[in-house]
Amino acid sequence: AKEGDADKAIAPLEAVGVPRQEAVCCIGRICNEAHEGKINRTSVLLEGSRHHSNGARVNLDLSTLTSTGTSYSLFPGQIIAVEGLNSSGRKMVAQRICEGSARASVKSTVDELMRYHHGPTDEAGQDGKPVKIMAMSGPYTTSDSLDYEPLLDALNQIRVDRPDVVIMTGPFVDMRQPNIASGNIVLEFEDGGGKMNVTAEALFVNKVAAAIESLFEEDPTMRTQFVLVPSLDDAVAEFVYPQPPLHDRLKRPKEMQLPGAEGIEYGTLGLHHIETAGRGDEEGFKRVHCVSNPCTLKINEMTVGVTSTDVMLHISTDETNANLAPGSRMSRIAQHLLQQRSYYPLFPPPAAQTMATNLDLAHMKEWSMPCQPDLLIVPSKLTTFAKKVMDHSVVVNPGLLTRGTTGGTYAVMDVHPMKRDVLEGAGGDIEMDHGLPERIKIDIKRI
Repeated sequence: AKEGDADKAIAPLEAVGVPRQEAVCCIGRICNEAHEGKINRTSVLLEGSRHHSNGARVNLDLSTLTSTGTSYSLFPGQIIAVEGLNSSGRKMVAQRICEGSARASVKSTVDELMRYHHGPTDEAGQDGKPVKIMAMSGPYTTSDSLDYEPLLDALNQIRVDRPDVVIMTGPFVDMRQPNIASGNIVLEFEDGGGKMNVTAEALFVNKVAAAIESLFEEDPTMRTQFVLVPSLDDAVAEFVYPQPPLHDRLKRPKEMQLPGAEGIEYGTLGLHHIETAGRGDEEGFKRVHCVSNPCTLKINEMTVGVTSTDVMLHISTDETNANLAPGSRMSRIAQHLLQQRSYYPLFPPPAAQTMATNLDLAHMKEWSMPCQPDLLIVPSKLTTFAKKVMDHSVVVNPGLLTRGTTGGTYAVMDVHPMKRDVLEGAGGDIEMDHGLPERIKIDIKRI
């Protein structure tokens, strides 16, 4: 350490549970000593790795941090580094905590940025115009109806605004909706065609896929691309985290051979009809992208991270903190995702039935973040927000499109290009930060 920075020097690394009379630094995972109930500052354990510490656990004494005004925010499953004293080998008095380190953000060369931001639109450039992104999260119909009116209202707004990308996270067919939960899924046909009990799959085809398809039938020149992210509450998706993309059950959909069910297909989600709507057999850009939950996308130069699982709510219900600045709790929870390099760093998941999360630990690498995303979309029941986090990232909670029997909220983001003279004044091979927080305008709107 430099002269005058002695207080910033890092203590020697030591395995968890080894007694030492001097300060040491231990790396481990936060656990809750109590088998039931929320973690609190008196029940925090630090668990070392099996490789380095043989899985040893010690109590973590946070009283020094609390009394000195040092802020911290801890939850089960969090990987942290703790500096402090552990003279007995059973309790570590924490003097300093490092809550993790985010991955590096992606950079792009000046030539790439110039091509994206000021290239012609027929070559996937922006021509100096902003990229408009809309983000919305299910449920897409109210709790007392299967009419999907909030979704239709949102699609009408898309018809007017004509965004470049619409990111839709599930649930599309919500298993918690009373009619769907009871199995009483009734599809009403237009023009007095009567009613019919159908599957969740058929409801998706006729209410979600058909509604999106109608946009392109009415205006085949629309350039909007849809990104569909499944949810653990989706009746048409796999109930496991991480989730694979939405997909057809059958390679070749079939029609029901039942009286009155003519034209109704099964084994498909009907998304393939969207690709041909209004343009027949002509080739064109892909209109619908089905991705996994969670996923990391690229929109031009931007990296976008998305998860439909309400990780913000899950962490907030099982977290202990102290000395946080007023109004910073949501930012701190969002910061955890980046610092832990994970879309779901909480372990074990909440026991409450309303927050059940079926984690597939054999595929836990699939919910890690490959980089620090420029834009992180985390739909949640908590208060909507859009915040700059850790310098390079913007984290957005667009809220839910439907709340009970009323409409909810969605987010509209305008990402402006970098100025041409700034790019022209730099070398073409130089890599630059994307600087998204300085270029983005976000509005949270009510449907």
